Amino acid sequence: MNKISKTTAIVIGVLAACVVLMIADVQLRYIWRIQHWSVSHLTERDTSMIAIVLGASVTARQTPSDALRDRLEEGIWLYETGLAGKILITGDDGRNEVDEISVMKKYLLEHGVQEKDVLIDPEGYRTYESCKRAHEVFHLEKAIVVTQRFHLARALYLCNRLGVDSIGSPSDRSRYAKINYFWLRDLAASAKAWWDVNVQAPKSPIKN
Repeated sequence: MNKISKTTAIVIGVLAACVVLMIADVQLRYIWRIQHWSVSHLTERDTSMIAIVLGASVTARQTPSDALRDRLEEGIWLYETGLAGKILITGDDGRNEVDEISVMKKYLLEHGVQEKDVLIDPEGYRTYESCKRAHEVFHLEKAIVVTQRFHLARALYLCNRLGVDSIGSPSDRSRYAKINYFWLRDLAASAKAWWDVNVQAPKSPIKN
């Protein structure tokens, strides 16, 4: 019994160590990139650059949540300053949970972004799909990824590993009530991100 318990403990310890290493690979690799190679280092207008604004939840009134609004505002700032010539909005079109895309597009148009400069990916159901489709469907080779800091390292990891040479533009413009939960959830999601790009690609949650 003791021998089995020791074996079980060793297995659990090894698995836990693997998970920690997976998380560290995703987080630490791109924490440096966020700090030392981010949009704050851009000084020239580049109309060929595209800002990828990742989707987030919307309210019951069909308006952006605080996190989504901040991402959209950051995208608008990049657009207005000329650091990005177009904005790619990517999120759920309502087939999986809620229609983030319509809310995002409406907000951008109401805040001065020209419709011709808004690219729409209605099938970015997860960060993995958003990054993969940015490369495979929209043929992006480089981009500015817009999201909050708790999510940014994982988003940059996925986009860069899936073919889009990306830098980050943190969109933390508000205080978020569940910020500790968001950080913990994203650390766990980092292990899955590592698995998705190194072991087995995930299937879309939507059956076409």
